[in-house]
Amino acid sequence: MRSWRPPRRFLSGVLVTILAAVTSGYALSAAEASAAPEAASPSPALVALKKQLDRLAEQGKAGGAQYWYIDTAEGKIRIAVLKGPLDLTTRSFLAAGAPNLTSTFTVDEPVTPYVATTTAPVTGSTGQAGTVYGGQRIVSGNAYCSTGFNVSKDGQPRVLTAGHCHKFGTSWSLDGLRLGDITHFRYPGGDISEISPVAGWQLAAAVRQADGSIQQITQFGRPSINQSLCKTGATTGTTCGTVLRLDVTANYGEGPVYGLALTSVQANAGDSGGSVYDGATAVALISGGPRGGGNALVFPPF
Repeated sequence: MRSWRPPRRFLSGVLVTILAAVTSGYALSAAEASAAPEAASPSPALVALKKQLDRLAEQGKAGGAQYWYIDTAEGKIRIAVLKGPLDLTTRSFLAAGAPNLTSTFTVDEPVTPYVATTTAPVTGSTGQAGTVYGGQRIVSGNAYCSTGFNVSKDGQPRVLTAGHCHKFGTSWSLDGLRLGDITHFRYPGGDISEISPVAGWQLAAAVRQADGSIQQITQFGRPSINQSLCKTGATTGTTCGTVLRLDVTANYGEGPVYGLALTSVQANAGDSGGSVYDGATAVALISGGPRGGGNALVFPPF
């Protein structure tokens, strides 16, 4: 199997081991992570143009363009544009590349990170810290996200969630009890946060699915086209689908997020950071999607 290396724009040196069952104390080496099939290589012209579009997005010049990716079969960069009249910024963005290298399609809703906010008070708990699984609701102030996967960094336990969740608070709670603080994050660019848990929590290498069943996680993997995936998040529970596109850049309006996979897995606000997995293989974290819910954009950090 291939050795794991951090993608160029992703948080480097973060995910070096994944916790197996707490009772065993076993840590799976990232070098043992599963390898996804290689996708067809796009032409150098398409790679260069995508980099150009990404740089424009970094400068706030993407306008109403929502996301874009290289379609190797079509030999073009496909750009999703918000339905409605095009402003000057959007027109300039779409005109950045040669017409024979790009094509556009419209979407009805803007893409947005899938954090949720609520005015409902967060109830406390008199219980004790228990077990942290992937797919659970975590709260900071009036915002909530979802737990992703439990990993180890430099021998220390970490709970992964989405990077944009950091904007809503540093300290996060689970079941009314303090889970810990976000100590590292990457957003925009990537979309991942690490929560350093306080003492008392047990971190399971597993996802607790919506029906209460436990899906063990034993290895890392990367998404591949047509791969079947499931996700578990705090709002929409467990849903499954397939990978539609790879290396997608999303324009959330706060700076682009790179390296996403577009899936048919359904998610909505509050699912941010939720576990995306293929059986026992951890694949990605829920990032965002169309406002109001729909096909999820997921961030593969492994």
